[in-house]
Amino acid sequence: MKILRLGQATPLCPLTYQQISNQFTTELYKLFLGFAWYTGERPEAILQIDVNHVYANIGRRQPRDKMLYPAANRKDRKSRQVDIHRVLKLMLAAYQPPESGFLFPSLYRADRHLSRQAVDKAFRRAVKKAGLEKQGYSLYSPRRGFITHLSRQGYDIKIIQKLTGHASLSSLIRYIDVSDEQLKSAIENF
Repeated sequence: MKILRLGQATPLCPLTYQQISNQFTTELYKLFLGFAWYTGERPEAILQIDVNHVYANIGRRQPRDKMLYPAANRKDRKSRQVDIHRVLKLMLAAYQPPESGFLFPSLYRADRHLSRQAVDKAFRRAVKKAGLEKQGYSLYSPRRGFITHLSRQGYDIKIIQKLTGHASLSSLIRYIDVSDEQLKSAIENF
């Protein structure tokens, strides 16, 4: 758990995702959180995504079946195609995207994307309004939650690795949170 912004982010679960999402005042930030939760991608890659990588038809707000995180936007410099979750598709269909450029444009400069600081500030406000402050949530919480949730659902670690784009299992495993209840259950059911 993060303490004073140090350590690993506390992973979101479906309930905390919804609690935080409900506190955002704009659809822009709610959509950002949806991308983080339903794709498990890093915040920086999400912020740099182009509308054409998400929408088949921007004017009609028609999302693609698969979206693209281009290599240039990702930490590992490898492109990643992701199936768009049905809930994220609904969010994209309701969202009014820009006609071109970044899906999350800067509020001040047309040639830039929304800053990580702006998203972080909005996220922290939403966490506070949800009554979840000082529990270690950060912009990496959705990514850790995505991975942990898949693990708890019983998906094979190789499937999770393929979904997240992690190059190694050792780096992926650090994202999986293990609860005290899981540890207790493992011992009791041995």
